[in-house]
Amino acid sequence: MKKILLFMIGVLCALQVGAQETDAMLFGDVKSKATGKHLPYATIKVKGTKLKTMCDGTGHFKLSDLPVGKQTVVASMVGYKDQELEVLMQREKGTGAYFQLEEDEMSINQVVVTGTRTQHYVKNVPIRTEVLTSQAIVNKNAQNVFEALENTPGIRVEQQCQFCNFSEVRMQGLGAEHTQVLIDGEPIYSGLAGVYGLQQMNTNDLDRIEIVKGAGSALYGSSAVAGAINLISKEPGYEPSIKGDLQFGNFGYKNYNASGSWRNSDIGFNVFAQRTEMDAVDATRDGVGRKAVKHKDGISDRVNDKVNNLGFGVYFYSPFAKEDKLILRGKATDEERRGGVMTDDRYLNPFTEMTENINTKRLTSELTYSLPVGERSRFDLAVAYVHHRREATNDTYLGSYKETHDGKSPDVESMRPYLAKENTVTPSLTFATRLGNHSLLLGAQGYFTRLHETGLYCITGNPGDAYYGTDYTSIGKKHANEFGFFVQDEWVVTPRLSVVPGLRLDTHSSGEEYTSSKKVFDGNFPKTKFNETSVNPRLAVKYSPSSDLVFRANVGTGFRAPYGFSEDLHLCSGSPRVWKSSDLKAEKSVSFNLSTDYYGKDYQLSANIFRTNLKNKIAFGDADDKVKALGYTYQWENKGDAYVQGVELGAKVNIMKDLSANLNWTFNQGKYKNVRDEWKFDDIVGGLEDAVKDAMAGGNADDLKKAQDNLANVKGREAEYKRFEKDSKQISRFPQMTGDFTLEYTPGTWTFTLTSSLQGKMYIDYMAEAGMQESKIKKTDTFMLFNCRVAKKLGRMFTVYAGGKNIFSYIQDEKHTDDAAFMYAPVYGATWYAGVS
Repeated sequence: MKKILLFMIGVLCALQVGAQETDAMLFGDVKSKATGKHLPYATIKVKGTKLKTMCDGTGHFKLSDLPVGKQTVVASMVGYKDQELEVLMQREKGTGAYFQLEEDEMSINQVVVTGTRTQHYVKNVPIRTEVLTSQAIVNKNAQNVFEALENTPGIRVEQQCQFCNFSEVRMQGLGAEHTQVLIDGEPIYSGLAGVYGLQQMNTNDLDRIEIVKGAGSALYGSSAVAGAINLISKEPGYEPSIKGDLQFGNFGYKNYNASGSWRNSDIGFNVFAQRTEMDAVDATRDGVGRKAVKHKDGISDRVNDKVNNLGFGVYFYSPFAKEDKLILRGKATDEERRGGVMTDDRYLNPFTEMTENINTKRLTSELTYSLPVGERSRFDLAVAYVHHRREATNDTYLGSYKETHDGKSPDVESMRPYLAKENTVTPSLTFATRLGNHSLLLGAQGYFTRLHETGLYCITGNPGDAYYGTDYTSIGKKHANEFGFFVQDEWVVTPRLSVVPGLRLDTHSSGEEYTSSKKVFDGNFPKTKFNETSVNPRLAVKYSPSSDLVFRANVGTGFRAPYGFSEDLHLCSGSPRVWKSSDLKAEKSVSFNLSTDYYGKDYQLSANIFRTNLKNKIAFGDADDKVKALGYTYQWENKGDAYVQGVELGAKVNIMKDLSANLNWTFNQGKYKNVRDEWKFDDIVGGLEDAVKDAMAGGNADDLKKAQDNLANVKGREAEYKRFEKDSKQISRFPQMTGDFTLEYTPGTWTFTLTSSLQGKMYIDYMAEAGMQESKIKKTDTFMLFNCRVAKKLGRMFTVYAGGKNIFSYIQDEKHTDDAAFMYAPVYGATWYAGVS
C-alpha cells in the first residue's frame, strides 16, 4: 500500500514538474501577404491546447512556456484565411514564427453562430448559414435592417401600407409571422416591433447579419417556421476607434451616424448613435398603366420620418473566472412617422381624414454571461427585456363617426390616439460540452410578453342597430407565455461527415381579453385562450468529399401559435374587431433543404433546394355571422394547407484583381391546397344576392339599383372571376423568380459598387373598398431595380462617397389607394445621396 501511495505521489510530482515553466518561447509577426503590412491584433493559438495570444498594435506577438516538441501554431484574423505553421519548441529556447495571411475574399472564414448556436466558420457549419458582413452593409449604403436585407437570396422585404409604410420580411415565400428575427440570438423582436421595426433598427452597431433558412423551431421556438435572421452586435476591438458619418440626399434625406469603441484585456465598451430624417414624398396616383400612375395626387407615397437610435455595450473579460465574459447592452429607439394627404400639410395634423401619425418608443436591455467549465464545457446565460410603447392615429374613428353622424365631426376633446404598451422578457440558458466526437448542447428558453392596448372606435353597419353610431374606447389585454427545452448533438462521425440531430419541446399559452367603455352589443366580449405543446425534431447532415466541396441536408419541423399583435393594416389595432378563436389550430410545418457549395480559389458556387409544407395556415379575413354577433368585424382563420418550394443558385467570382461579382438566382412556387374562401365565385355571387335582398327590404331605390348593378357586373365577368378563384391558390407576394447581381471594383483607394435585383411575376390581391365586385387578383410583370455607389478614401481618416437607389426610377404600373396593401414595387422614383465618413 505504501509503495502504491509513493508511486502516485511521484506521478503527481512528475505532472507538476511538467506543468511548470518550460521557458520555450514563441515569437514572431503577422503580415498581409498582399500588401506586406503588419496586421495588428491577429490571434495566435497553439492547436490542441488552450494556449493563445494576440498580436499587439504593430502586428508582433510572443507566447511563453509552450509544450516542448513539434507544435502546430495557427494565426487567424477576420477577413483573412487561417494559416498554420509547424514549429519545434525546445526547453529554454526561443523559436520564431512569421505568418503571411491571404485575404478571405470569399468570406469562408467568417465565424457564424446561428445555425447550431455554436461557433463555426461559414465553410464548416453543418447547417447552411448565409452572412451579410458589416462591409457588405456599408457598400449597400444600408442605414437600417430593411435596406440591409434587400437583394438577399430567398428573402423579400416589402412595404404593405401606402400611408404608413408598414414593412415586413418574407423568407422563401412565407410571411413575416413565420420568420424569427433574433437580436444576438434572442427573440426580442416582438410582434409590435415587427410592424415598423425593420426600418427603425439601425445598422451602425451590427457586426453582421446571419440567415438560416428552413424550419428553425428545433432551436428557436415558435415562429421560426421559415427560418431565422440573427442580428449580431459589434464587439469592441483592441484598436480604439471613433467614427462619424454625415449623409444627405434628395427628398430631404439626412443621416447622422456616430460610434466609438475601446477595450483592453479586462474591459471594453462601445457606444453608437444615429438619426435619420426624410421628407414625405408624393410621386404617384391611382391608375392602371405606368403613364397613368406617374403623377402626383396629393397623398404621400413615402412617409415623413424621423428616427433616433442610441445605444451602448459594456464587455467584462474574465470578471469572475478565467476566460468568462459578461456583456451588458442597452438601446433606445424613438421614431415619428407621418403620412397621408399632403395638401396644405394636412398629414401633419394627426386627427384629420386620410392621415396617419405613428410614434414609437422602444427600450431594449440585454445581459449575457458566458462561463467556461473545464477544458470542454461552457454555460451561456442571456436575459433580455424590451419595453415598447406606440401612439398612433389614423382616420378610422373619424371616418366611422362622420359616417354615422350625418357628416358631423366629433368633439375635438374626445379624440384620442391608439395606445399600446408591450413588455417582453426572454431568458435563456444553454450548456455546451464536448464528449469525444460529440458536441452536445442543452438549453432552455422562455418568452413572456404582456400587451395592453386602447383605441377609440365607432359602431357602423346597419343604421337600424340599437348601437349604431356609438363611439367607445376599446381596451385589450393580451399575454403569451412560452417555454422551450432543446437538445442538440453535433456528431463528427468522420473528418468528412457530420450529423446534427436536435429536438425541442415547447409549451405555449396565450390569451386575449377585451372590454369597452360603453355597451356596444347585446353580450360581453368572450375571453380567448390558446394552449399548445409542440415537439419539433431536426436533423442536419454535412458531408465534405474534399476540402473544396460541401453537401448539406436539413429536415425539420416547426410550429406557430395563433398569437400576435393584430396590425392588419392598422385598421383594427387595439380594438375587439379581430377575433382569434380558442379553437384555432397552431400552424405546423415540415421543411426540407438540400444544398451544395463549392469553394474554389477565386470563386464559390452554391445551390439550394427547399420545400416547406405548411398545415393549418392562419390568415386574416372578414368575420362570419357568428363572430359578428360577438361584436367582432374581422377574424383569424385556419385557411388550410399550403406549400412553398424552390431552387436557389449562387455564384461569387473574383474576375480579376480588384474586381468581383456575385450572382444569385431563385425559382419559386407556392400554393394553397384549396382555393381561398373569399375568392369562390359562388360565394361572391351569393353575398351580392343577399345585398340585393337587403336593399329591397330597406326600400331605398338607389341602394337597390347599386346592389343589382354590382351583381350583374360580377355575373357578366364570370370567366374573369373564375380565373381569380383559380389564382387564389397561389401564395400571394411570392415571386416566381428572383435574381440579384453585385459587381464590385476596388482599385486602390476607390470602391465602385453596382447592384441589381430582378423580381419575377407574382400574384397580389386588390381588395377594393367598393366590395368584391371591384376586387381582383393581379399577376404582376417582371421588373429590375438598380443601385450604385462610389467611394474614395482620403488618407487614413476620411472616405467620401455618393450613390443612388432605384436609379432608373421604376415604379409599379398599377395603384389603388383604397387598398393600402396593394404594393408590389416602388411607388416613387430614384433617391440619391452623398456623404463623408
